[in-house]
Amino acid sequence: MIPKTNRLKKNKQFSYIYKHGQTKHTSFLSLSFVKTKFKPYKVGFTVSKKIGKSVIRSKVKRRLREAFRSLMPNVNENYNYIIIARPEISNASFDEIKSSLKVWSMAKWK
Repeated sequence: MIPKTNRLKKNKQFSYIYKHGQTKHTSFLSLSFVKTKFKPYKVGFTVSKKIGKSVIRSKVKRRLREAFRSLMPNVNENYNYIIIARPEISNASFDEIKSSLKVWSMAKWK
């Protein structure tokens, strides 16, 4: 589980990152990030209704959180992140999701 201190919770936080941040894409995910002066870093996950019904969206969110949790030591702590699921993710396995996140962790999440 991701610690509470590392979670984005408020709509205002998400809106700030969407408005001021940069975005990178893979086939399954998009990553929006913005530099922050506060520690620790924060991360949020977005899964829209385009992905599927609630059961599928919940499954995708659980997989994203777990994949991110395993990569937390590689995260650059100077940024806040939003991981956005794309429609192709509903058919992806956990290993494919994790490897998609690893692409960014190799570059130290920027």
